[in-house]
Amino acid sequence: MKPEILSTAIETLTGLFFRNNNNEGTDFLAKRTLDHYINDLDLLGDIKSVAVEIDRQRAYALVAKVRFFDARAADEIEVALCGLEFTDAEIIASDIVFEEWKKSQNHCQ
Repeated sequence: MKPEILSTAIETLTGLFFRNNNNEGTDFLAKRTLDHYINDLDLLGDIKSVAVEIDRQRAYALVAKVRFFDARAADEIEVALCGLEFTDAEIIASDIVFEEWKKSQNHCQ
């Protein structure tokens, strides 16, 4: 998605999902709009920019909505929002590898 419209897209989605959601019709429109932004306008093309904009607008609840369409991208947004460079799964995997290495070096207790 072009950076010029990313801010407006996040603002629009936040409004549709959370501010103006009085009925099922609005929820349907919000989901269709998010689908259009993701699939047609490449909203998730630059995850870091999306995360920065979500943080700037304090629209953290949108991450759960993105998860319905792309769980991996939602995970990446959460990681970017936390300022981490590794997912929990990567940290756990590295801990397992480290423990195996320690055992191979006869450092086990």
